[in-house]
Amino acid sequence: MRGHRRWWAITAALAGVTLVFLIPQLWLVSLSLKDKGGVYAYPPEWLPAHPSLANYVFALTGTQVPWYLWNSVKVSALATVLTLAAGVPAAFILSRERFRGRGPLLGVLLAVQMLSPVVLLLPLYSLIERANLLDTHAGLVLTYAAIQVPFTVWVLKNFFDAVPPALFEAARLDGASRLRTLWSIALPLVAPGLAATAIFNLAAYWSEFGLALVLLDSQSRFTIPLGVFSLQSAYDTEWQLVAAASFIGLAPMMAAFILLQRYFITGLTAGAVKG
Repeated sequence: MRGHRRWWAITAALAGVTLVFLIPQLWLVSLSLKDKGGVYAYPPEWLPAHPSLANYVFALTGTQVPWYLWNSVKVSALATVLTLAAGVPAAFILSRERFRGRGPLLGVLLAVQMLSPVVLLLPLYSLIERANLLDTHAGLVLTYAAIQVPFTVWVLKNFFDAVPPALFEAARLDGASRLRTLWSIALPLVAPGLAATAIFNLAAYWSEFGLALVLLDSQSRFTIPLGVFSLQSAYDTEWQLVAAASFIGLAPMMAAFILLQRYFITGLTAGAVKG
C-alpha cells in the first residue's frame, strides 16, 4: 500500500513538472496560430477561434528565419564537433593516466565550469577582437567550444571511468597505442555517453543568446535566437509572428530529441555504474 502511494506521489510530481514546461510551449503554439486581434483578445483564448498557418508561411517566406536556421545549424554543429575533438582525448587521458598535477587540473576544470559565461564576456570579447574574429561564426564557434570543453571533459571522464580497466590493460599488452586504444576500444564502449554529451552540447549551442548577441553584429550572421529577437520592435511587435518564428526555431531540436531520445537516455545511464 505504501509503495502504491509512493508511486502515485512520484507520478503526480512528474506530471506537475511536465506541465510547468509544457504549458508555455502550448501557449506559444496557440499564439502562433492567431491573428493580431486574437493575440490581444481578452480574456485570452487557448484555442484560436480561426487558427491559421499564415504566420508560419510569412516567417519562412517573408523574413530571414530560414537563413537564421542555417546559421544555427552551422554554428551548433561545428561547435559540437570542435568541443568533442578537444574533450574526448582530454577526458580519456584524465580518466586512465595518473600524472603529477592531475588533481589540480580536474579542480580547475570544475571551477571553470561553475563560472557563468556572463562573467567572462569582457575577456572573451577582448580575445575575439584581438584575433579579428568579431562578427564571425568562427569566433562564436571557438567561444562556444572553449566554454563547453570543461563540462564535456568532466562528463566523458565519468563514462571512461566506467569502462573495466582490464580491457585497457589487455590492449596495452597487445601493443596497442593510446590512440588506437581510444579509437578501437574506448569510443565504441562509451558511444551512448558520447551521443548524449553531443546532443546536450548541440542543444546548448542552438539556444544560446547572450554570447551571440555580444559577438555578432551583422544580421546576416544571426543565429535563430538573435533572429527571433530582431523581429521585436520598440513600438509595435507582431507577437504572433514572433511566436511562429520561435516555434520554428524550437522544432529542429524537438525533432532531434524525439528521434535520438533512446541514445540520449541510454547515454545518461551508461556511466551510472562502474565496471
